Amino acid sequence: MKYRLYDIILHLSLIILLPYFIFKMFTARKYREGIAERFGFLAEDKAKRLANGPVIWFHAVSVGETKAVMPLVRLFKKKHPKAKIAFSTVTMTGNRVAKEEGKGLIDALFYFPLDLSWVGNRAVKKLRPAAFIVVEKEVWPNMIRRLVKNKVPVIAVNGTISDRSFKRFKAFGFFFREIFAAFGFFCGRTKEDTDRAVKLGVESARAATTGNMKFDLALSEIKAPGLTDLKKALGVDGKTKLIVAGSTHDGEEEVMLSAFKALGLEFNDIRLVIAPRHPERFASVERIITRSGFSCSRRTSSSPDPAKVVLLDTMGELMLAYSFADVAIVGGSFIDGIGGHNLLEPAVFEKPVVYGAYLSAYLGMAEMLNAAGGGFCVPDRHGALFEVLKRLISDESLRATAGDAAKAVVEANRGAVKKTLDIIEDFLPKGM
Repeated sequence: MKYRLYDIILHLSLIILLPYFIFKMFTARKYREGIAERFGFLAEDKAKRLANGPVIWFHAVSVGETKAVMPLVRLFKKKHPKAKIAFSTVTMTGNRVAKEEGKGLIDALFYFPLDLSWVGNRAVKKLRPAAFIVVEKEVWPNMIRRLVKNKVPVIAVNGTISDRSFKRFKAFGFFFREIFAAFGFFCGRTKEDTDRAVKLGVESARAATTGNMKFDLALSEIKAPGLTDLKKALGVDGKTKLIVAGSTHDGEEEVMLSAFKALGLEFNDIRLVIAPRHPERFASVERIITRSGFSCSRRTSSSPDPAKVVLLDTMGELMLAYSFADVAIVGGSFIDGIGGHNLLEPAVFEKPVVYGAYLSAYLGMAEMLNAAGGGFCVPDRHGALFEVLKRLISDESLRATAGDAAKAVVEANRGAVKKTLDIIEDFLPKGM
């Protein structure tokens, strides 16, 4: 009865909000892209690509989860080449990253269906997955119940349950306990995540701490297509110090530009690359840069002489840009409410990692990087970012030592992907 009521509330909410969504569909691409797939309609060409093999359905919400699970998808496909990989995301940016990084791995990429009973039923019937693998923190009651009813094992990988989510799930335990009990296995990122999952209803025998798969990030292919063009667009010349600020959000670019302006009074050969987290902000970030008094080059403009500030207005090139950096700044941590982004992307390239005081989602990573000397937390006060960057730009030895320490943290924590795959294989059909 409680799940039927949940389903009714979702339908009523959809009806009430329909005029808003129709308006947004006409004004914003992200609201209309993949609309058929969100209602469980999979294009025939995608359905055909899933034929003639057991289907393994991977689901990641957005960019961070997609990047985290790609090493697992890559290893899975290597060990089980006959399996068909269905991959879903919620966001448009996650979809784009999956399309780019999942080339040759993903057989069908689509948007995750709405959690309406009849939509989930249609999607499961169409996909007929042998296993459903959800990344990190997604809990969709109707979809999970539909999968379990069809005897499809549900496995959480890189599983994490934040303090806020844990309190919410626990408060509504009468509703969520049965959902957590339905998981075939919960692969926790940390022991705390695993313990929380068990307290919420996952059987202790079906939960284990496998570690954080984000430590298993593979180095981007150095001979990647467009490498020379990217270096040229970013002004990489071996002389100019390059600061790469990645995954920035509204309100953060001003902080970084202010610090960069102050740095320009003390250092001549420096350049700032800004990579906004969301592509729909490219135009507005360009205006922010010019209003700050800087000329701006866009990565896609192919300017022969890049400006002091370069806007990385592409998707899928941030990690490669980090590989050229002297100092990396990871956004989402200089304003409250985001939680930060993956600190390991620059760390894997032996770069000092700078981040703000509003970091919560990647606090464990930050603590390890700080303890090793590879991470630098910027206090929440005016001028603090300038002070941290000045230290790193002026001291080559410090940059090298910090970069080595950051890379050592990554290397010391690898192995989660292998542990996770070993667990997944216990749930696969025999003969795979």
